[in-house]
Amino acid sequence: MGDDSQQTDLFAAGALVRGQFTTSQFTAQEGNQGPYKLQGTNGELFVLIVSGSETVYVNGTAVKRGEDQDYIIDYNAGEIIFNSTFPITSEMRITVDYQFSDRNYSRFVAYGGGGTFQIEKLKIGVSVYSENDSKNQPLQQNLSEEQVQILADAGDDKSLMVAPSEVQEALNENRILYKKELIDGAEVFVFSNNEDDELYRVTFSRVGDNLGDYALSSSNAINNIYEYVGVLQGNYAPIIQLIAPTKLQLAVVNGAYHPSEKTNINFELAGSKNDLNLFSKTDDKNNDGFAGKLNIEQQLIKTDSLWNLNALFDSDYISTNFRNIEGLYNPEFNRDWNLDLTNLNGIGGNLGNQLLVNSGFSLFHKDKGFLNYQFEHLNFSDALTEIAM
Repeated sequence: MGDDSQQTDLFAAGALVRGQFTTSQFTAQEGNQGPYKLQGTNGELFVLIVSGSETVYVNGTAVKRGEDQDYIIDYNAGEIIFNSTFPITSEMRITVDYQFSDRNYSRFVAYGGGGTFQIEKLKIGVSVYSENDSKNQPLQQNLSEEQVQILADAGDDKSLMVAPSEVQEALNENRILYKKELIDGAEVFVFSNNEDDELYRVTFSRVGDNLGDYALSSSNAINNIYEYVGVLQGNYAPIIQLIAPTKLQLAVVNGAYHPSEKTNINFELAGSKNDLNLFSKTDDKNNDGFAGKLNIEQQLIKTDSLWNLNALFDSDYISTNFRNIEGLYNPEFNRDWNLDLTNLNGIGGNLGNQLLVNSGFSLFHKDKGFLNYQFEHLNFSDALTEIAM
């Protein structure tokens, strides 16, 4: 107040989130226009896509939705179909960014709590984001004390977040029920409709080929029937997948400094806290991550003949544990750098901390054209170094 060279803005905002952001990447099949199925972050095959939230890229280029455009999407089924006017080939790499309805827990989302401060040559902004599941308010699963303990012991390992699915139940003609038998020394479930047996209602989950002991035997109007086929000889198991409550918090400081007309400096610092299981303290050591960005533009030469020579330096640092809400780079980032094991943003991979440096010079004239030289350097602390020019 009282000083026109300084300005401070404060803000706060809140909203209810309708979905959770994720990305699907796959290679198209020759001549197959679809449907192509989208999945949830936990591999869910049946997800509800938030209407209008998707961005579809084909070979890095965004395509348009619509009957008279490139594709249509069934939000309820989570399926994408490409129109006949947009022929699909096996050379097409498809990336889809979207939000899917995730209602496993009541979720509280907040954004704000910061603002901007500006003086003549410096501007600094601060923002925070928090996305937090209420672990005591599950919506799509009723967790027993035993299941909560399973989650508490599992840490961040989703393969350990499973629980036995059998529930003892009396004979019911409208349900598929099983009895327990010993086969080759193993206690297994066998289909039964005998009221004299001790019967169980059992949920079978697909776990992958040769990872389960059961296989689909037959289907009827009520439900599927599964049978024991031997240890690790099937693709189903009598278990249910438990979903752990999560928390993601981000704090970001960004700024711009202009010491002179020829120099522009922009920077951004971000910290994240990502807890994949609020029931467990195990594996919490990797919850915190950090990222930073620095961009410098320097005008070296400016002549009366309208020739200009500028220098550019841009660097990104992303620690291996940093998490963000959406993607940082273009959909073809991995392919551009020939990376097979690293996902976008340096997130979730095992290649360590990421450093990307981009520098170069630009010589241009208002009427006669321009000439650019660019040098790029990509390094992972635990893996490789790549250079592009």
